[in-house]
Amino acid sequence: MRLRNFCFFLCLLLPGTLSAQTRDSVPTPPVAIRAAVDTLKPLVYVLSAQPEKIWPGPDSMPGFQFRMYDPARRQTPDWATLGNLGMAARPLWFGPVARLGFDVGASPFALYRLKAEELRFYQNTRSFSEVFFSQGQNQDNLMFNAQLARTFSGGATFAFEYRTFNNLGQFRFQQAQHNSMSLGLRIPVGPRYEGYLVFCQNVFRQQDNGGIVTDTIFGQGQFSGPIDAEIRLPGESARTRNSDWTIQLTQHYNFTGQKEGKRALRATHTLAWSKSFWKFSDTEIDQDSLFFGSFLTTDPRGLRHQITQKRLDNSFIVSTFKQKAPGQPSDLLAFGLTHSWFDLYQEPHDSAFSNLFLTAQLGITPSERFGFTARGHLGMLNNFGEYQLNGALVLGLGNAGQFRATLLSQRRPASLLQYRAVVSYQDLWRNDMEKPLETSVSATYAIPQIGLSLSGQLHLVNNFVYFDQQSKPVQTTAPVQVSQLLVTENLRWRALHFDNTLGLQQFNRTDVLRLPSWFSKNSLYYAGDIFKKRMHLNAGLDFRLNGEFQPEAYQPLLWQFHLQDSLTQKPYPWLDVFIAFKVRTFCFFFRYENLTALWQPDQVFYQTAYHPQNFNTLRMGIRWRFMDSNTPEQKGKSDSNTSNGPPSGPIGPRGF
Repeated sequence: MRLRNFCFFLCLLLPGTLSAQTRDSVPTPPVAIRAAVDTLKPLVYVLSAQPEKIWPGPDSMPGFQFRMYDPARRQTPDWATLGNLGMAARPLWFGPVARLGFDVGASPFALYRLKAEELRFYQNTRSFSEVFFSQGQNQDNLMFNAQLARTFSGGATFAFEYRTFNNLGQFRFQQAQHNSMSLGLRIPVGPRYEGYLVFCQNVFRQQDNGGIVTDTIFGQGQFSGPIDAEIRLPGESARTRNSDWTIQLTQHYNFTGQKEGKRALRATHTLAWSKSFWKFSDTEIDQDSLFFGSFLTTDPRGLRHQITQKRLDNSFIVSTFKQKAPGQPSDLLAFGLTHSWFDLYQEPHDSAFSNLFLTAQLGITPSERFGFTARGHLGMLNNFGEYQLNGALVLGLGNAGQFRATLLSQRRPASLLQYRAVVSYQDLWRNDMEKPLETSVSATYAIPQIGLSLSGQLHLVNNFVYFDQQSKPVQTTAPVQVSQLLVTENLRWRALHFDNTLGLQQFNRTDVLRLPSWFSKNSLYYAGDIFKKRMHLNAGLDFRLNGEFQPEAYQPLLWQFHLQDSLTQKPYPWLDVFIAFKVRTFCFFFRYENLTALWQPDQVFYQTAYHPQNFNTLRMGIRWRFMDSNTPEQKGKSDSNTSNGPPSGPIGPRGF
């Protein structure tokens, strides 16, 4: 409550900059070719770790990223959730996640989390603010996003972002209530130094109902609605809370290269102190005993699983680069050392340990037609034998299109919860896990002129770890291999658009990987200006369909998705109708979701076993962007950077 009140008053008091463009996914900046900044969309920003590189900000059109308010449905393909907006989620498209060193292994809310290193510092001559609000059929289903940025005289920049989810859901006891905030200050001192101070906090709260007991009652005359469906945790006392906060200070000092076109030599130091907390509790264990089975303990107070992690990250990097133009480094070479200290309390066990990695980075981008980057981490001392290698290549082929390739190879330890789990002071298991070895390669050929993209991906994992039908971790001895094909074709005839994405994936171990073998996402809509070009309108249909599969179940006690054998989801044609429009900087959308439920009221759609997706429902949303001048207009003077080094003041054209 304090966090929400603080953010509300902050938004009211600070001039001109609330935002809320929920990011498409966890932002991973392109590694090679920088997209050109459209002068009609002057928003540009930098990230604290790499201030020499400028990124274009989000557009203001009422397209897919605006009307598709749910972060889980913005992914390719959709992520599986527990049926309610903001609840625990996992990807349905296989792919290893880049991970370095120790990890707790509990990230059901990763899709909604803000990160300190991803806070965008907008570098414009105008203050930027944006608010987004969306509501379901009643005031118990809300989401709100806000973003604000202001550049002051002298180059100091303030950045603020806030998100909240408060969705009651259609079924009993499945409310998701989240609050996230990130704020930061960029302070340049002279032409050589700039510092970034960021505070970030996330609080995730979820009611856990275990899913429904049966779906055979839907569509029957005596059944009045989802709220009456019997749930698998009838005690209605099972709750999850996950929170974290981070204070991060990043400092850059340029020894040389303050002028454009000159080679720069820079030292970077980042210090981050964070605390994370995970807790599940259920006090009505007598009513919920059937759900937890072998995880029950003799503690009469119920079940509790609690972990607290304190972490201190300390990294030092020396880099050299050359800028061919402001915000466009043509090459980069960096070396450094990263140390992380952990203080872990897994009730009742307490431990402290460290991770140490050597780091290196190479980037070559001589032109917009070629880009190559590589980044490596090598474990030292207790992390000996661990490593991570990332690489990306971009080749521009002119009118023939563009070729892109990526590589991820890593050897990392198994997570804490795969190694050990403790519930109500009793050990559930202690495993001796081998370190997984993961390799992923991808190749993409795209022809932007015709909206075509073809991508092939191959994943190979040795010592793969999964959670079985009893919600316990198991490690494979045989390699797991996954091959994927992703095709995107966006067709257009005048103002009529037909956007299509088709994905295929094949597994050599269907006993441990149970994901859809194919999926299709399609949008058919009109997009054009009406009312003498005073309004831009998008109106049409969104459609999704995937192949038959056995969705994983969710164990809230461990915050893990796991295999199950009792439920199979057949292809379910999900159809939404929408209308969205933009007038100047104001956007509005209206959606009617899951039209299939109108003519098939007895059918449900599961992405997670026992947790149906919503029946047909309404959703509306608005977004309003503001841009105000930071300083009074000066006749005869134009905006320009006052520094020849990395941006230390306002950049980008005026106007909107």
